[in-house]
Amino acid sequence: MYSESFADMMLNERKLSEKMKILLYFKKKHNCFFDTTVIFKTEICRMYLEHSKPDVDNNLVLTACLLYACKKSVISFTEEKRRTYLHEGAKYLEELGFDERFCRICEQTNRIANITPRDKEGDILELIDNFGMLLDRDDRRAFNPTEALFVLENENLKGLKNVYLQDFKEFVMEFENLETLGLDKSKIITRWQTKINSIPKYRIAQGINAAIDYRTTAKKLYIEGKKLQVNKNGIRDNKQEINADRRIKHEIAKQIDEEHKFSDLLNISGEEQ
Repeated sequence: MYSESFADMMLNERKLSEKMKILLYFKKKHNCFFDTTVIFKTEICRMYLEHSKPDVDNNLVLTACLLYACKKSVISFTEEKRRTYLHEGAKYLEELGFDERFCRICEQTNRIANITPRDKEGDILELIDNFGMLLDRDDRRAFNPTEALFVLENENLKGLKNVYLQDFKEFVMEFENLETLGLDKSKIITRWQTKINSIPKYRIAQGINAAIDYRTTAKKLYIEGKKLQVNKNGIRDNKQEINADRRIKHEIAKQIDEEHKFSDLLNISGEEQ
């Protein structure tokens, strides 16, 4: 009974930040992997889905992105565990009430199970999981987005077909290379990478609030970059109008995000403020 209600709650909740809140509560009582690395990847997934608009159910993909690694080991991630955690996670998610297709999609995050034919949602999860290269690890430094794209295409997915690889590459390059204020590049993904890598992995509530805050920053950077690109091409050049429009959109985005921010989670989760 409880397991089914958890699956229903996760899929019926449409707001990503609220999904994370549900998962945070669930983690406190169950053996389920969830830390800031999951938050980082899911936010990259959200940005990609909103930008590229692939023909998938965004709600399903984002829920799967939060849960596919639910049986990943926190302490000792051995080669054996690496080969089995997705399969174990899929079985666990089925016990929690998720249907067979959802569990199959989660297991397609890598190619170890060799599930064919592949679901297109599984291809998205595969790209997002590989972009975990942007996260700091004890055994290596974090890759930057350009390095990660190169490794993704020429090593990790070499000889394999992923239907969204080209779309994902275009998304990353656009978000990294928008010109802002005529001086620098927006580097929306790099800024999110830097922000999340500065937070300890176990500070989950802090990571969730960082994600909510950064959505406003990312929207602002993207709007600025697009408008300045238009100006550069000589189509329009009304700075006063641009700045007014920018402030309006920024305030709207800020208001929307603040409505869903839950700073009280810092107390609920037992994290230090």
